[in-house]
Amino acid sequence: MMSYRFSLFVPFSILLSNEVAAADSPMPLRIYAQSPEQSISLENQLRSAFPISNNGVELFASGTIASIWANSAVADLDYYQNHVFAGMNWHVTQNLQAELKFQYTYAADNRLDTLTIDFHDMFSIDQNGRDKVPKHQFNISSIYGNEIHDFKGETLVRALHGYMQYHLFMSGPHALAVGGSLYYKNVDDGPFKDSAFEQGAQINYSYSAGPHSIFTTAGLVHRDDDTILIDAHVKDTTTTLAIGYGFKFGGIHEVHLEYYWYEGFLGDDSAFSKPSTEVVLGYRLNLGNTVLELATVENMGLADNSTDIAFMFGIRSFL
Repeated sequence: MMSYRFSLFVPFSILLSNEVAAADSPMPLRIYAQSPEQSISLENQLRSAFPISNNGVELFASGTIASIWANSAVADLDYYQNHVFAGMNWHVTQNLQAELKFQYTYAADNRLDTLTIDFHDMFSIDQNGRDKVPKHQFNISSIYGNEIHDFKGETLVRALHGYMQYHLFMSGPHALAVGGSLYYKNVDDGPFKDSAFEQGAQINYSYSAGPHSIFTTAGLVHRDDDTILIDAHVKDTTTTLAIGYGFKFGGIHEVHLEYYWYEGFLGDDSAFSKPSTEVVLGYRLNLGNTVLELATVENMGLADNSTDIAFMFGIRSFL
């Protein structure tokens, strides 16, 4: 099953080459939200306001493994989830970009509990109760009556994301762009059966000078219906803020540090009404017209509404 799901990477591997670089345009990591509610619905992404180099085409695919642990008075979440993304980003006109990508998220045992507990012990981080329960469970419960247990192997998301971005201006090291998203999710069977149509808008400002790049995004998302994890009514609109810094060295290497702030989903006083925050540390290897990305995601601030830890591998090819 795993080999089938990650077969999406195969077509992209043949695009590796040492041709003249087409990925010179500065760009943040291509990573999606990992907090449990945000990761299975539409969320704004940190994006570059610069156009794709040479008004080109980007093909991309990524896989992410995540460990979810959220223990609060409203809900208890303890499970693993895995994301696969694949898509294309291209220039429609000189100033207009379009992106289309497919998301598949499923529950599978990625064995991250031991690593997470050891990491918390090493840096004296509170386990928040994780070390008091058996490892490698798949359990969700909430005060709203939602109880889902032993759902290993189930599909959480099948979704199609559409995004269009218009470049307002690019002057020297500065660039500004606005974008809009459409999202359609349909899971037609299993405990996470759901259908949703959501919309988003964002503004992106980027700065690039020499080896240094800064990316910022502010956006909002119009939500659809209730959550499928804790079965509670969500806010109609939530906001997102993100900032990232990239440093290029040695000609082919880049390191990135990114911070994401996601407004809480619920309108009550629970942990899920409060923001979830994520810090991403990533590395990019530039191989001609193809780049490889590795990243780790750690929740910051409130531990009761976000993903414990996640790891991502991605490939991006520019034509």
